[in-house]
Amino acid sequence: MPVYDHPATSPLLQQALQETLPHSINLVYRTTHANRTPDAHILATFSPSDKAAPKCWAVAYLDRSMRPETELWIFAAGEMPGHSGSGEAFCSTCTTAVLSLLDYMSALPVPPLHPENLPALELGKLHEKTYPETGPHVRYPPNPGAYMRHLLLPSVVVLGACHHQVVQVCESAGLLRMEFPGRDAELNKFLFRVSDLPQTRELPDGLRWGEMRAKDISMVQSRTSIPRATRTLLSLKSVGVFKNETDTPVAWAFLGLDGSLTTLHTEPEYRGNGIAKAVAAKIFRDYAPDVAVDEEGNAWAHADVYVGNSQSESVCRSLGGRAFTKIFWVRIDFARAGTLVRADAQELR
Repeated sequence: MPVYDHPATSPLLQQALQETLPHSINLVYRTTHANRTPDAHILATFSPSDKAAPKCWAVAYLDRSMRPETELWIFAAGEMPGHSGSGEAFCSTCTTAVLSLLDYMSALPVPPLHPENLPALELGKLHEKTYPETGPHVRYPPNPGAYMRHLLLPSVVVLGACHHQVVQVCESAGLLRMEFPGRDAELNKFLFRVSDLPQTRELPDGLRWGEMRAKDISMVQSRTSIPRATRTLLSLKSVGVFKNETDTPVAWAFLGLDGSLTTLHTEPEYRGNGIAKAVAAKIFRDYAPDVAVDEEGNAWAHADVYVGNSQSESVCRSLGGRAFTKIFWVRIDFARAGTLVRADAQELR
């Protein structure tokens, strides 16, 4: 199946994604986000010049210069409920579409690591000294070094917010690197209809709304174990709650590159009074209405929550969110791609 480069403004690509909302929400946001480097690729298994998208297709957004952050997002038409007609497994054509993208991307050049992320590479090297074992049966304890270890392998890519069936396609093709965190950490994709969100509540006395600033970023980074580059955070829409007396943030949230609720945090002494819910509702109401709008005019927002994170799940449900599907953040090895479609075809003979 051929693969085509698309501009972000490709009418057919954006139409195909709009028609599959809210399930394609990650790709709608990522392909339209202003944070797009010269190394980014927007790819689809249909041509920009086609009159209409076929029934089965797949789209990818790839930017290897973002590593160790998420480099790749994929959406396939097979993710739509009822697409295959029986069960949840992808049809053979949707499977081929995903494999075609992976084959194509495996041949693209790897850009140099951004200078800001060189400390992450050093952290990966230190982890290798501490845990020299590697291979398919090795499992590293989840810690910052484990999240950076894949940087030592240029062919390994972080695939984010990935539908469980796309993960299954990658796993069946032998692409998953199981030693890195991800495959065993399941998340729920929560979807929100923006028009159904509750009204933003008033803040307690002494607090005010604002946007997160450059001087606040180091504090944000210190409150999460997930690698967040300063330049990335500064490119995201954000909402913060600030203490008037000190002008310091006590709660915040960002909309990620793929539009998901990201880095939602409330300082411990301010928890338990609804501030997290207020922050999440406000950032969705302020920034989500005009981006992921389906054919019926409904604007959508979303959040990815690790299964078992009861506090975040509670916030999502209090906003009217519903858990629609299971997703994962995984690492796949492009060195094992290149002939996946051919191998899959041979298996079917």
